[in-house]
Amino acid sequence: MRNFFNTQQLIEDMVNEKIVAGINYALISSQQTNQVTLGAASFMPNNLQLSPNAVYDLASLTKVLGTLNVFLQLYQTGKLNFSEPLQDFVPEFADRRVRLYHLLTHTSGIRGWIPHRSRLTGPELMQALVHLPVTDEFEQRMRYADTNFILLGLVLERIFHRPVQSIIQERILAPMQLQATGFFPDPQACLPTALVGREILQGRPHDPKSRQLGNHCGSAGLFSNLHDLLIFAGSYLGLNQRLPVEQTVLQDLFDVKTNRQVKPRSWGWNLLFDPQYHYPIIYHTGFTGTLFICDRVRKTGLILLTNRVNPSGHNQVFIAIRKQIIKAFINENSDY
Repeated sequence: MRNFFNTQQLIEDMVNEKIVAGINYALISSQQTNQVTLGAASFMPNNLQLSPNAVYDLASLTKVLGTLNVFLQLYQTGKLNFSEPLQDFVPEFADRRVRLYHLLTHTSGIRGWIPHRSRLTGPELMQALVHLPVTDEFEQRMRYADTNFILLGLVLERIFHRPVQSIIQERILAPMQLQATGFFPDPQACLPTALVGREILQGRPHDPKSRQLGNHCGSAGLFSNLHDLLIFAGSYLGLNQRLPVEQTVLQDLFDVKTNRQVKPRSWGWNLLFDPQYHYPIIYHTGFTGTLFICDRVRKTGLILLTNRVNPSGHNQVFIAIRKQIIKAFINENSDY
């Protein structure tokens, strides 16, 4: 097992310094996986013990573990090649320049203010998103935005004629036979996240757009635990075949899919680069405090699960430390 001392120290210091209440994390290699549970389940309420099987709101990890994998299935069977215009599936969308790969790499340039967004119903919000303009950032800048994957979820709904979360459940999660992964979990198995009004969210997505769109949201809403995420990681690393996507397609994720003038990104996934050999490593974060990194070359990875939004989302210290954790992992991973 590689020595990830600095990475572990940074992770565990967040609990010791009360930046987060508790953490479940795993450092992965092909020879050994080190799993750690540390701290409490939450600051509010403060009498909950943290379980190694605790179920977390994955937030934006939904994009890559759920929605993207359905697209990869369609890609591997030749039904899509990602060059198709969004307008082919969503005729209401006005700009034919935007292709599926623009949405998958967050280079669509789709931006705009939606007035009174929090007051809209799910269908009203979806219609507002469909009619957002394409700005001059189109193909010129990688700007991460939930809108891209909400629209990709809508594309899947137009193809399969079912809610996107039902599609993900049927085509990805059910075949994997996961124990704790889904969109409508038992609240008692979930950790409490943020205080919203007078309610502490537990078993309901923290993301407000996900709560509005319900099972029509392809950008957030998935819940899982460390055990199940290790199964996902094993597939991305080529160590198991549980994810129902061909290994040749998963291998293709570990490559730059954007043009040279914008920040490198794969389909769905953000990219890091090995300091020594400069090959791509996939990673993604979630607003609630989740982190998922996989290095397919060295067969290593890091999964970090926290509730940094408990009791509120104004925990910016965590964001800064998470950047340090990512840097420490990449450096120690390369040192071996």
